[in-house]
Amino acid sequence: MSDEKPHVDLHHTEWHHAVNTRDVAYDGVFVVALTSTLVYCRPVCPSRLARPEHRRFFTTWQAANAAGYRPCRRCRPDVVSGQAPLEAVQRLASVVANRITDGALNAQSVPELAAALGTSDRHIRRALKREHGTTPARLALAQRLRAATTLLADPNRSITDVAFASGFGSVRRFNAAFRGQFQMSPTAWRRMQSP
Repeated sequence: MSDEKPHVDLHHTEWHHAVNTRDVAYDGVFVVALTSTLVYCRPVCPSRLARPEHRRFFTTWQAANAAGYRPCRRCRPDVVSGQAPLEAVQRLASVVANRITDGALNAQSVPELAAALGTSDRHIRRALKREHGTTPARLALAQRLRAATTLLADPNRSITDVAFASGFGSVRRFNAAFRGQFQMSPTAWRRMQSP
């Protein structure tokens, strides 16, 4: 082990609290090294918490490395933020949300989208629920309805054209979804929005 001393800070108690609560605000501020395992982690690491007397704090992962500790394989404090395995669900949810916003579920099902991303539809559903609080179907419906309200502003477009252009498979489904969301028909919405 190196002779380099761990970082001593006036907020030592605060950092222990950050580790205990896995406070995201401290991610990137410091790493916590564990004398019992010789591993260092990010403060948000979901691994079992070490006792406070086994914790040593460093402001950088390089300092922890130099002191003879190795990076945790679970939270990967030595990789670029956003690329750690710990953030895989967040990354997946972001990719899925962007694809759905771009209309991915207008042409394919959730299992087909999952296969294209190399994962399972169950994993996609869990990731979206955890990160965005919704399901793929609800996210797609919200995106279609947003597109529909924009398209309805054009008085030259028929309701049928708006339904299909916004990603609905039928006019009946479009009307039902629109009424469910706005408590009025697309035609009534268009009349209400026109000057």
